[in-house]
Amino acid sequence: MPWKIAELIVLDNGSTDGTHAVLSEMEIAFQVIERVHVSALRNHGARMAQGELLAFVDSDVELLPGWIEACLSAFRDPTVVAAGCFPRVPPQATWVQRTWDLHQRRRQPKQPESVAWLPSMNLVVRRDAFWAVGGFNEQLETAEDVDLCYRLSTMGTILCQPGMQAIHWGEASNLRVFWKKEVWRGLGNFQGLRAHGFRWDELPSLGYPLYMVCGMLALGIGSLWDLWHVYIRASLLGLGSLIVPAGLLAVKTAWSTGRLRSIGPLFLLYVTYGLARACAVIKAAVSGARNS
Repeated sequence: MPWKIAELIVLDNGSTDGTHAVLSEMEIAFQVIERVHVSALRNHGARMAQGELLAFVDSDVELLPGWIEACLSAFRDPTVVAAGCFPRVPPQATWVQRTWDLHQRRRQPKQPESVAWLPSMNLVVRRDAFWAVGGFNEQLETAEDVDLCYRLSTMGTILCQPGMQAIHWGEASNLRVFWKKEVWRGLGNFQGLRAHGFRWDELPSLGYPLYMVCGMLALGIGSLWDLWHVYIRASLLGLGSLIVPAGLLAVKTAWSTGRLRSIGPLFLLYVTYGLARACAVIKAAVSGARNS
C-alpha cells in the first residue's frame, strides 16, 4: 500500500474539561483555536496534514482494533472518495443510548455499501477530493458532515465500511440531552439545506419535523375547538396525528432489528425526536423572520 506514514493532529476549540492537561501528560502536541465551529477546526487540521488520506475523529469517539486495516481496504477501490461507519454506543449504555442505537443500526450495512452520507466523527476522505469540493462548510455548526458528503458524492463513492468500528462515548445519555441535541441538529439541517439545496434523500429528516409542526397545530386548534364545544373529539384526532407515525416507526425499527420489546422506548424517542425537530423548525422560521 502507498500509505506508510501516519500523523496525529489534535485541535481544540476551547474545551475546559481537563483535555489540555491530559494531552500534555501524554506528551501529545495540540493547538487551540477558540470561537470557531468544528468544521473550521477540521479544515485547519486538513491544511496541516501531509497525507493522502484525511481521517476525522471526534474527541468522544474511540476507534476499535482493526480500524486502520478496514479503512485502507476501503480505499483500494479508486472510486471511493470517503469511508467510515456509524459508531456504536458504549458497552454500559443507558436505555436512551441503547434504544437510539437500534435506530442507527438500520443505516449500518453488514457489508461495505455505498451510502449518501457518513458522520464526520468517524470519517476518512481522500485529500485531493476533500479540497476539490472546498472542504467542510465553515458556516455550518452541525450537519456539516451531510453537506460535505453530498458534495463529495459528485466525485465518487461514499462507502460505509462496517469494519471501521468505533464507539461514540458522547451519545445522548438521557431524554433531556437527547432533546437538546436534536433541536441543535435540526437547526443545522435547515442551515445545510440553504447551503447545498434540497435533495430528495433529505425528505424524511425534513418532512417529519414539518409534519409534527402541523400535528402540534392540529392538537392546539382541536383542543380549543373541544373546549368551546365541551367534548374531546378534535383534540384526540390532533393527538393521534402526533403519535401514530412514531408508533409505526417504532414497530418497523423493532421488527427489522428483532427487538420487539423495544417498541415502547423507540416510540418515546421517536416522539421526542419529532417534537425536538419541530421545535427546530419553529426556531428557524422565527430566526428567518427576524433577519428578513
